Amino acid sequence: MLFLTFLALEMVLLCAAGSSLIWNTLGIVLSGVILSCVHFVINPAESFWLWEAIIITYMGLGLAINALLNRYTHNFRLLKVVSGSGVPLVVLGVFVPLLPAALLWSFFVGIPLLFTYRSVSKFVLLQLIFRFIFSAGWLIIGNIL
Repeated sequence: MLFLTFLALEMVLLCAAGSSLIWNTLGIVLSGVILSCVHFVINPAESFWLWEAIIITYMGLGLAINALLNRYTHNFRLLKVVSGSGVPLVVLGVFVPLLPAALLWSFFVGIPLLFTYRSVSKFVLLQLIFRFIFSAGWLIIGNIL
């Protein structure tokens, strides 16, 4: 029964990470709300405000960096395609070791995108890297809770 509880918790954390990958500002806020709800249900009252401050600070930092990078990126279709297809990479990374998951993602998603979009600006790449690192941060914070 404990295993199923942890599996359900991991699925909720994957939803939080996926929402920050797929949606822009709304996804970051939704991820923060999801993690706050998980934190409210699981943790005792003594350490509630410490972790809530960490979650709110992380969400504010993510919103600030996202707003800064949104000024320079104008190719939102590429961002949505790559970040939307990155959610299966995150899910595969939970159940499959990271190297085979990254190889599967690169064969089925990365190579076709490489041939579709030949010139990608550095700000689009920075925003993609930011989104993947930021969503992984939600998973790390949620697993520490």
